[in-house]
Amino acid sequence: MNSDYQHQSVLLEEVVQFLQPQSGQHFIDGTLGGGGHTEALLKKNGPEGKVLAFELDQRAIKASEKRLKDYQDRLFIINKSYVNLKIELEKLHTELPVIQGIIFDLGLSSDQLDKADRGFSFKDDGPLDMRFDDQNQTLTAADIVLTWSEDDLIKIFREYGEEPKARRLATGIIKYRSSWIKQKQKFTTSMFVSVILGILHIKNTARFKTHPATRIFQALRIAVNEELTNVKEVLPQAIEILPVGGRLVVISFHSLEDRIVKRYFKEQAATCICPIDAPVCICDKEAKVKRITKKGIKPTEVEVKKNWRSRSAILRVIEKI
Repeated sequence: MNSDYQHQSVLLEEVVQFLQPQSGQHFIDGTLGGGGHTEALLKKNGPEGKVLAFELDQRAIKASEKRLKDYQDRLFIINKSYVNLKIELEKLHTELPVIQGIIFDLGLSSDQLDKADRGFSFKDDGPLDMRFDDQNQTLTAADIVLTWSEDDLIKIFREYGEEPKARRLATGIIKYRSSWIKQKQKFTTSMFVSVILGILHIKNTARFKTHPATRIFQALRIAVNEELTNVKEVLPQAIEILPVGGRLVVISFHSLEDRIVKRYFKEQAATCICPIDAPVCICDKEAKVKRITKKGIKPTEVEVKKNWRSRSAILRVIEKI
């Protein structure tokens, strides 16, 4: 584990500022990753406060356990998706009777991005994998590219990648993939990038601000790991778990996730949802939360200079009422 990996936690100061951890309070980190947010909470909530952390990536768990060895008696790490939040917390109710705050950092860790064998990035060649949990998950990005129907490819390219050339790319992939299967070679990230560029007739990517394959890689990663579905499932659990005054912090890295978070927070903070022309309120809806951040918080210029991968991060906070 390189030293940079330990310092990639995005918006770390802001997370601590909004969660306001105090001695003896308990917290949940839904996405342990490199352990930065968890470590910051454990430094503030000692000597009795605990943190429950979720992480699918077993390699990240091993690295974080080493980093957080001084806090092992106050740290519970679950090698599962955060969608199991409520179930796993119930098992630890005695240890963690009240959760004061929850943090979800929905981005990839630097370690995942920098390891070619994970297939998340096309910077270095590696298998087209993209699984967060490459020990237990079976579906890979290569499986999707090589077996899914044209309609399904179009759907994820459009919905998850917001790719304007979704149909053209899906049609091109279907047209050529039988020859790739016959070759019986491992389908790699560089091979797939070449396919994308070939379909789009692009010979030089230097003129593009964003690499032409970026949206497709995002779409495949989201599909492999069911990221958007998981976000939708966990937000109601988080609000239910929190006590009055408890806070939920979510850091998103692309518009699809942020849109889900923003809309859900707005819905839960709303009171009357009757039609505008209704003479009296009949919905009896009550707000469950208040939005601490009406607008998303973005990293400072200083942070972006130190960690350019933080540039697209958006942080939103709600408090249960």
